[in-house]
Amino acid sequence: MRSLLPILLLAIAGPLAAQDLSCERGDREVRTLRFEGNREYPASALAATVATLPSTLPGVPLVGQRRCLDPVEFARDVQRLTSLYRRRGYPDVQVDTVVQNVRRQVIDITFVIREGEPMRVSALVLRGTSEHPELARAARDFPLEVGGLFDRSALEAGRDTLVRRLRNRGWPQAEALLAYTTNTRARTADVEVAVVPGARARIGRIALQVESPDGSRQVSDAMIRRALNVSSGDWYSARAIIDAQRNLYQTDAFQRVEIQPDSVQPPGDTLVNLTARLVAGDRFAARGGMGWATLDCFRTQASLTDRDFLPYAQRLELTARVSKIGLGAPVDGFPELCQGQARSDPYSRTLNYYTSMTLRQPVRAEQARVPSLTLFSSTLSEYRAFLRRTPIGGVFSVTDPFARRAATRTPSTLSYQLELGRTEAEPAFFCAVFNACDAELRGFLQRNNRLAALEFSISRERLNDPLRPTGGTLARFSLRHASTLIGSDRTQQFNRATADMSWYHQLGSATVTAHVRGGLVQGQGSGAGVGSFIPPQERLYAGGPTTVRGFRQNELGPAVYIVSGYQAVQENGRQFFRVDSTTVTERVVPTGGNTLFVANLEAQWPSPVLPRLLQLAAFADAGRLWNRGDVARGASLASDGPIIKVTPGLGVRVASPFGAIRVDFGYNPYALPAGAAYFNAPLQAGVAPLYCVSPGNQLAINESIQPGAPPVQASGSCPSTFRPTRRTGLLGRLNPSIWIGQAF
Repeated sequence: MRSLLPILLLAIAGPLAAQDLSCERGDREVRTLRFEGNREYPASALAATVATLPSTLPGVPLVGQRRCLDPVEFARDVQRLTSLYRRRGYPDVQVDTVVQNVRRQVIDITFVIREGEPMRVSALVLRGTSEHPELARAARDFPLEVGGLFDRSALEAGRDTLVRRLRNRGWPQAEALLAYTTNTRARTADVEVAVVPGARARIGRIALQVESPDGSRQVSDAMIRRALNVSSGDWYSARAIIDAQRNLYQTDAFQRVEIQPDSVQPPGDTLVNLTARLVAGDRFAARGGMGWATLDCFRTQASLTDRDFLPYAQRLELTARVSKIGLGAPVDGFPELCQGQARSDPYSRTLNYYTSMTLRQPVRAEQARVPSLTLFSSTLSEYRAFLRRTPIGGVFSVTDPFARRAATRTPSTLSYQLELGRTEAEPAFFCAVFNACDAELRGFLQRNNRLAALEFSISRERLNDPLRPTGGTLARFSLRHASTLIGSDRTQQFNRATADMSWYHQLGSATVTAHVRGGLVQGQGSGAGVGSFIPPQERLYAGGPTTVRGFRQNELGPAVYIVSGYQAVQENGRQFFRVDSTTVTERVVPTGGNTLFVANLEAQWPSPVLPRLLQLAAFADAGRLWNRGDVARGASLASDGPIIKVTPGLGVRVASPFGAIRVDFGYNPYALPAGAAYFNAPLQAGVAPLYCVSPGNQLAINESIQPGAPPVQASGSCPSTFRPTRRTGLLGRLNPSIWIGQAF
C-alpha cells in the first residue's frame, strides 16, 4: 500500500505542471469569448460554430485548461459566422471583432454582430402533392412557411425529408426540385418545390443467393425470409430494405448482406424485384474465457450458440459460468492464489456456478415485444452475506412490452421468474434480523422455497460514449414483486423498488461524474412465527467499489458480529455470556436493510505520465443503509456518527481492452457500527448452540436438562451493544478496492 503513495501525490501535483501544454510560448491566452448583437442565434450555438475557444476555469488547478488564439482560424471565424447568418436569411449581416488586452499575453474576445433586416418567404408553392393523399401527408410540416425566414439550410433539409418519406411509401424514384427567386430590395423570396414522384411500386419477387465458405447451407431459406420482414406485395420502402439488411446481420449468421433491386425501375413499372446476396457464416458459435477477480478468485465462462435452432425461436444459447475456482469446494486446492478478502468469506468456500439455456428470437428493426425463455441452475453467493442455491429456475421476459414500436432510447423489460431454491446465511443473521434463533426456525427459513417474481425495468441512456462517457445521463429504474398471487411461497413475498441516475460532464480536461442510487423493500412474507420476512437475497446492501468506497464490500449499514470467545459473568445469582470491545471479531456479517441511499461525486483527469493509459481520480461517496421502523436495540444511532456517512478518496484508472481498471483508496473516519455479538459454540451432544454475547445482554444461561448437552440461553432479543475496535491512523482508515469497468 505504501508503494502507491507516490502515485497519489503525483495525482495532485501532476496536472499543475501540465496545464500550459495547449499553448506555445508567446501565444495569447483567450480568457473569455463573448457575442454581442445576436438575436437569431443563442451564444451557445455561435460558440459551437467558431474555432476560437476560451480557457476553461482559468487559474483553477487540476481541471482548468489554457487555450490560445490562432490568428488564421480567428479570421475564418468571421467568415463562418457571416456564412451561417446569410444561409439563415440575413444577407446584410456584418461581423466585427473586438480584442481587449487584460494583461500580458491574456486577452478577451468579443464578436460584434449586426444582423440587419432578414429576408422572408413571400410565397411558397408545393407542386405535385395533390395527386395522391400519401403525397400530401409526406409534405406535411414542411419547415418553410409564408412570412418566415428564407432559411436555405431548412429548405434543403425539408426537400431531403420529403424525398425520403416518398421513397419509404412506395415511390422508389421520387425526387423534389427546388426553385426560388429573391428580391433584395424588398427582402423577400418566392419558393417553389416541385414533387416528381414517378410510379408507385410494390415489392415483387425476392430472390435469395446464399454463399457458404464450405459449400453447405447452414441456415434455412425460411429463417432468412422471416428475418427479412419484407414480403412480396408490400409497398416499396427504402427504409424497410435497410432494416431487412440489419435484421439479417443481427442474426449473427451472415458475414455479408446486400439487398438490391434487380435493375433500375423502368418508367411506369409498378413492381420492384429484390435480390438478397448473402455470405453465410457458421451456424454454431462457441466462446470461452478465464480470469481472476478479487472476490471471485479464478473464474471461467463459456457459451455455445445455435443460430437456427427452431422455426420461431431461432436462437439457442447455452451458457456456463464458474467462479471461486481454487477456493470453493470441490476445487479448493489453491487458496493461496486467492485474495485474502475472499478467503475470509465463508460463502466463498463453495464453488459458485450458473448454467442456462435460452431460447430467443433475433432482434429485428422496429420490433417490440421480443420474447425469450431461459432455464437455469445456479449456486451464487454475496460476499459475507448469503449463499443462494437454485437447483432449477426459469425466466420468461419480453422487451418493450408496452411499446408499439421498438423503444431504442428507453428500452424496458417485463419478466416473470419462477425458481425453486434456498438461501443459506449465518445463524446470527437470522437471529438478529428475524428473531429466528433456534435451529428449527432457521431450518424452516432456509429450506427450499418457491420464489415467483414479476419484474419491470426501464433504462434511459443519453451518453456520448457507452464505454468511457464524458457527457450525458444514464437512468435505470426497476420494480420487483413477489406474492402468493403469482405463485410464490408465503415466506417469499415482497415489493422492491430501486433507481439509479448518473450524470457525466466535461469540465476542461476533467470528466465530472455525479451518481445517485436509492432503494426500498417492503416485506410481506410470513411463516413459523416470522412476520414481514424479506428473503436475504432481496435485501439491500451497500459498501464497496460500486457504492461507498470507504467501506468494505457490503459493510455499510447494519451488521452483526461473530466473535472468538466470551466471558461468563455472574449477576444476582444468574449467569450471562458477554464480551467487551477488546474481544477478537472473527467475522462481520452484513444484515442489509430495507432502505438505501447512495450519492457519489467523482472527477477524473489525464495523468501527466502516459495520459492515454492512466487517469487520476478524486471522489467523495455518501450513503446510508437502514431498516425503516427499526430502532437499534441497546445502541444509539448517534453513537455511530452522522446518519449519512461520507468517505472521500483518490484513485487511479488504467485503460485496458476489458474496460478501465479502477484502483481506489477511500478514507473512512467512522467507528465500526454497533451490532449484536454472537458466539458459534462447537458441537456438543449433537447440538451447536448460538449464544448472544453482546455487552449488557440479559439473556440468562441455564444448564440443559439433557445430560451432556450444552447450556441453554434464555430466548429474547440480542442487543446491538457490541462495537469492535478498529485500526487508527491514516493507513488503518484507508480502504483499498479494485474494480474493472464503470462504477456507476
